[in-house]
Amino acid sequence: MRVECRNLQKALRQQEPELLEAFAAHAAACPACREQLRQWDAISKAAGGLRKSWDSPQLWPRIHRALASEAARGGKPWVPAIFLHIGSGNWGAAVAATAVLAITISGAWILWRNYPIEEETRTRPGPRRLLTEQALRDVESAEAAYIQSIEKLSKLVEPKLEQPASPLMISYREKLMLIDSAIAELRAGIERNRFNAHLRQELLAIYQQKQRTLQEMMREDRNAPQ
Repeated sequence: MRVECRNLQKALRQQEPELLEAFAAHAAACPACREQLRQWDAISKAAGGLRKSWDSPQLWPRIHRALASEAARGGKPWVPAIFLHIGSGNWGAAVAATAVLAITISGAWILWRNYPIEEETRTRPGPRRLLTEQALRDVESAEAAYIQSIEKLSKLVEPKLEQPASPLMISYREKLMLIDSAIAELRAGIERNRFNAHLRQELLAIYQQKQRTLQEMMREDRNAPQ
């Protein structure tokens, strides 16, 4: 591969050390490539921060295997909110962001779908897992508030979802579909045990994620050039 501006994105995807060194030297005299490399480094650091500490020492190896499996299948990821910070016109940087985060996001979703919640966790009573009646009422009140907000936001962005005008809007639509599937599965688990604190916490978190995604869509639409 020749060290030319048009080949930078391909080099970033391939991650070959010699090529990266050559493009780093090239970027010293090329402002455009230097900016793309700066954005790539920033995105890579942000992606590294996505790794989480888990209670089970076996869980991260399982995640790693799931990510590798999904990468081999070529899973189609959604585009994360980090694109909002790159700028709507800089699709070169958007490609770089996808290369860093795509496998993490799509693979983590595949793992989540196939990672069984132990039946003992769903049904076995325990002080750290089950909610009291009052706590349950508080949680259900919070869930209702999120649902009300989500319904209002969904009505506002519905035309954009039906006829997305940009790749970013298409990716948002795909992300919302994944979120809705996760919500349905969590609610099915909660129907078996309304007092399960873990599932309730997960459901609140994903409601919050859906609300934030819809808000990001509205901001992106307002900032889009007319």
